[in-house]
Amino acid sequence: MSDFEIKLERNINERLTALFEIERVLFTSRYNLSKKHSDIFTVQSISMIYAIWEGFIQTSFNSYIDEINNQNINPLLIKDDLFVYHIEDSFKQFNEYPDRHNKKLSFFNNLREFFKLDKLKLNNGINTQSNVSFEILNAILKSFCIEPFPEHWSDYTYPNPNLKEMMTSFLRYRNSVAHGGDISSEEKVSQAVFNKYRKLVTDLMFEIQIKMSDSVNNQLYTKINSAQHAV
Repeated sequence: MSDFEIKLERNINERLTALFEIERVLFTSRYNLSKKHSDIFTVQSISMIYAIWEGFIQTSFNSYIDEINNQNINPLLIKDDLFVYHIEDSFKQFNEYPDRHNKKLSFFNNLREFFKLDKLKLNNGINTQSNVSFEILNAILKSFCIEPFPEHWSDYTYPNPNLKEMMTSFLRYRNSVAHGGDISSEEKVSQAVFNKYRKLVTDLMFEIQIKMSDSVNNQLYTKINSAQHAV
């Protein structure tokens, strides 16, 4: 395995260990929690799973970005999706155009210098909007020229809830708890419920690992790669 693939695997293993430890604390008698404490921590367990999930997205994409940056690719050779992401991420003015004349001048001068660069340098950190839904995950994947997830994927298809439905229910539960809302209408967090969302996150992490490794190994974010595949 490459250093990049080893880094991804280590990232996943650390998170699997954390998930295992959460389950052991909450759903075994090892720590002899009182019912009150068990009820409190059990409700929060879905938020804990989500924190592990979003943390994986942030750290894995930072590793992916570092790997692309280390290849010293000419910006004109990357695919349009990544190029648009790179420009919008580098210049927030595209989302909020400056009003003042001096700020406009600064913007266009910086933009001129940007297009003179001959080596791609992506910024670390991605905007998940603190809510990695099915739609946001796929938007991030597309921006980095990685194949998005279909709604019906792997075990997440009829008669089971599809992937979009599972991620929506996962986020609805997490957001209800995280934002202090009423969770009485949600399903209680039994070990089966915990394991359902743990499996969801685990499945997604392993599949993203495969997608990222394929993208890096074959430089799927470059136009040169696209031309070679077209031949």
